[in-house]
Amino acid sequence: MKSGVDAQLPRCGRISYTNDLPVYAAFDDGVLTFPGTLVADVPAALNRAMLAAELDISPISSALYPDHADELLLLPGICVGAPGPIRSIFCISARELPALRDKPIAVTRESLSARTLMRIICRVWYGFDPTLIESDDPLAAYVTDGSPCLLIGDKAVDAAESVPPGNVYDLGELWRALAGCGTVFAVWAVRTEYARRSPEATAAVAGALGASLAWGLENIAEIARRAQVVHPHRDGFYTEYYRDLNFTLNEEACAALATFFAKGHAAGVFSQAPALRFFEPVAQGV
Repeated sequence: MKSGVDAQLPRCGRISYTNDLPVYAAFDDGVLTFPGTLVADVPAALNRAMLAAELDISPISSALYPDHADELLLLPGICVGAPGPIRSIFCISARELPALRDKPIAVTRESLSARTLMRIICRVWYGFDPTLIESDDPLAAYVTDGSPCLLIGDKAVDAAESVPPGNVYDLGELWRALAGCGTVFAVWAVRTEYARRSPEATAAVAGALGASLAWGLENIAEIARRAQVVHPHRDGFYTEYYRDLNFTLNEEACAALATFFAKGHAAGVFSQAPALRFFEPVAQGV
């Protein structure tokens, strides 16, 4: 990933889906100034860039954190998740999920959390390890012969609106029914070594993100209208979508993360179920 930016400023990622608009719209509109540089990409690419030290601060897939907790610190107060249906992470299948034991599932290359969520659900509650096959066009398998696929983001929403409702499984809704809690599929993190080297710059980014999110939530109706222009869906979709998402890494969201990590560790998906480590701008030894 090439950012082409001033190396003196923190290099920061942003998710290239409409679900990030409440977080970044204040910067996009010039209401606030972002104290760094921004590179937009899909979650999997941002994950790779963080691990390769090509980015300093970024949203990452929550599933990346357990195996890299020593390399990353979470930014407090911000995430993307949902207490129930996510509306943009779908398994699309002509068969119910427990019947996919011997079926390959075409999956997006764009997200780690969605693939991990699917793997944990199948291992813990359905008793099998799903066969996940990465694909540039997962929906093509379903269109061809009804084979299952896993999609995220705007592509998932597009697909769900074009297939029979009975073939669409919202993994957030399913996780809520099985695990008894919501999901957190993206968190904001800073590389530990960068936070130690540049705590003031890290604190500036964390503070700016918090202020921008507050502005976005206060202006969510306008953001829904803008999202409709950027990526049109049926009338009222974005109002429902943003209403059902959670952007605050609060106590409930932290508990949901802990459950996700614990279930994943028990299922052999994560190497550990780590405690959440946060960047604290007042700490001297971050």
